[in-house]
Amino acid sequence: MTTTANPSEAPVPTCDVVRLPDGAQLFLRESGPRTGPPLLFLHGNRDNHTHFTELIGHLDATHRCVAVDLRGHGLSSKEDVELSARQCAEDIAYVAKERGWTEVIPVGHSLGAVTSMLIALEQPSLVQTLVLMGAAAHYEMKWKRPEVTEATYRDVITESNARAAPFFFVDGYPGVADRVVASWSWVPFQVHRNLIRLSHPDLREAVRGIRARTLVVAGELDRSTPLDRARYLAETIPDARLETVGGTGHFMFMEEPEDVADRIHRFLAAV
Repeated sequence: MTTTANPSEAPVPTCDVVRLPDGAQLFLRESGPRTGPPLLFLHGNRDNHTHFTELIGHLDATHRCVAVDLRGHGLSSKEDVELSARQCAEDIAYVAKERGWTEVIPVGHSLGAVTSMLIALEQPSLVQTLVLMGAAAHYEMKWKRPEVTEATYRDVITESNARAAPFFFVDGYPGVADRVVASWSWVPFQVHRNLIRLSHPDLREAVRGIRARTLVVAGELDRSTPLDRARYLAETIPDARLETVGGTGHFMFMEEPEDVADRIHRFLAAV
C-alpha cells in the first residue's frame, strides 16, 4: 500500500506555464515535495494532465510530481500547426532546462511514452529512470477514422470515438471511459486535425539504445498497445522490467491507480 503524509505538512499544489522559444506555452501542475528529480507525467494523444490525478494522488506524498499538458492539449497552446512526438520531446527538454532540472523521471502514457523514449534516447544524462505505460516502440492504428470536415466535425467525432472505444477501454470501468471520451470530444477541429495526423516514429531498433532503468506497465487487456508490444520493450531495452495489471486496458493507471502507484513506488525504491 502507498504511504500518506500529513496534509498540513504537504506543499500546496501549484500551477504554472512555461513559454517555449516559439511563443507557445506549456501548462504544468506540480505537487508533492519540492526536492529531488520530478516525476514528469506525460499524457497520450488528445488526453490531458487531469487523467493522472488519482495516480499522482497516490505518489505525491513521497515524490515530486509534475503533470504537463503537451503542446496542443489541455491548457497548453493550441496553434493550428503540425505536431509530432519529436516536437513534444523537444518541448519537454526545454522545460527541464528552463526549470534547472538536471534529472527528470518521465512517466509517459501512450504518446507521452513515445515522447519519454525520445527524451531518454536524445538526452540520456537527463533521464536515468523511466516509466512507460500503454507504450509501443511502433504504433499502428487499429481502426479507421471516418472522414471529417469542419462542418461535419461535431457529428462525426461521436462516431470516431465509438470506433476507438473497444481498443482503449474495458468493461468494469465506465467512469474512465466517460472521462477520456469527454476529453476527446471537445478538442477544437483544427487541433483535432493536427493531433490525428501526429507522427509516431518507429523506435523498434532505437530503443536498444535506451540506457535508463525502465519500468514498462501494461494493461492485460489493452488492445491499442497490446501486451506483446510491452513485452518487446521490456525485452529490448537493456535495463527494463515489465509489470502487467490484470483486467485493465490502455488506461490502466486510471482504472487501478493505487495498484499502478504501488508498482511505481517499488520500482523507484529498487533503483
